[in-house]
Amino acid sequence: LVFHFQVVLPTFILEKRSLLEMYADFMSHPDLFIAITNGSSPEERMIRFVEYYLTSFHEGRKGAIAKKPYNPIIGETFHCSWRMPKSNVATDAGTNSSAHSPSEQVTLPKDAEGQAEPDYYTVKFVAEQVSHHPPVSGFYAECVERNMCVNAHVWTKSKFLGMSIGVTMVGEGILHLLEHGEEYTFSLPCAYARSILTVPWVELGGKVNINCAKTGYSASINFHTKPFYGGKLHR
Repeated sequence: LVFHFQVVLPTFILEKRSLLEMYADFMSHPDLFIAITNGSSPEERMIRFVEYYLTSFHEGRKGAIAKKPYNPIIGETFHCSWRMPKSNVATDAGTNSSAHSPSEQVTLPKDAEGQAEPDYYTVKFVAEQVSHHPPVSGFYAECVERNMCVNAHVWTKSKFLGMSIGVTMVGEGILHLLEHGEEYTFSLPCAYARSILTVPWVELGGKVNINCAKTGYSASINFHTKPFYGGKLHR
């Protein structure tokens, strides 16, 4: 005998956005993203990437209640961009690139045509649902001024775990630092929606790896889930 169970989730946990738009949360700190390529050494650039990586997950969930986004249809896209003042981006010395007092007069550099260059960097983001079975999403972000971009593909697989739902993020991403000729390959953690029949909340779990084949630097990050008794959240 095969039994099929359906659990109707409460409507207040439904996200008003599409899953593609939620992936843009990974770029909520464009200053940290752009600052990666400013690292003065391969070690410093790896450390900056790890900082950006961890902060992107912290930013992605502002509320205390886990919410389910709309499933995108195949061919659906989402586009957005950020303008980040150059003075807010850390340089290789760990300071702002052009910090100055409000009353100080600043002369902007000129481009080849004699036009004043903008005092901000632009980060562009696009996501697309590229497959329906399996449901694969792809996203790409770039900062042309800094010769850097990142692209990734993600396939989510969900399963019930009693009073929780586990979501496995299958896929990987690659950060390209064209100025340095470096590629950073990274994986994604699993997500768990707990207490789905009462007030659901989300936590991350599992081990992820970040590797740069050219420099030989790598990072291994463990997301610890909360034990059933005691313990702390989000470690």
